[in-house]
Amino acid sequence: MNKDFSRVLTLLRNENDLSQKQVANDLDISQGLLSHYENGKRECNLDLLVRIAKYYDVSCDYLLGRTSIPKQNRRKIKTKQKNKSISKALSEQMNKISQALEILQSMIESYKNPELIQCSENILSLSMYSIFRSAFLANAKNDENYFGINKSYIPPAFAILLSSFEKKLENMKITAPRTSLMKLYNEFPLEYKSLDDIIKFSEDYIKKIDAN
Repeated sequence: MNKDFSRVLTLLRNENDLSQKQVANDLDISQGLLSHYENGKRECNLDLLVRIAKYYDVSCDYLLGRTSIPKQNRRKIKTKQKNKSISKALSEQMNKISQALEILQSMIESYKNPELIQCSENILSLSMYSIFRSAFLANAKNDENYFGINKSYIPPAFAILLSSFEKKLENMKITAPRTSLMKLYNEFPLEYKSLDDIIKFSEDYIKKIDAN
């Protein structure tokens, strides 16, 4: 048994304010044997290791020093397993957005205008704020006072930022660096599909809204 076991074993007993005699009785072993375990003079068998883990309500990995987390949150693990497909889908979507942002970043930087960079950052920040706020407040137990404004102000603010971004582009009176779908594909072979998917989804969604 590694030396971490004896250290953790002693630490757990002291943290719970237990005597060696009490722990030994509870585990149905002799006090002398427990003392040997705590001093690193004897190795613990697997069966007793599991019993000790249950006794202190910690994981075997924690007893062996393989993790600094006393006990895995089984509820979280179960939830993660249950929602594995949801987590995977969300991860793929976030990755898609991240890839599309790389192309957007390149285009904005090509204008060489700090105001445009700041404005685009503001739009993206507001979008993330809106999504996070909605997700956070979906649980009625979460503190709504964390946010200092009424959500009705969000759509107008977003419209103003977007309008400001478009006006800055118009007022710059520059010739935008010429691009094409083929050029984007050649420059961003991995990211291009993500951007294309987002564009198609957005336009299809807008068409559905317009049709209603």
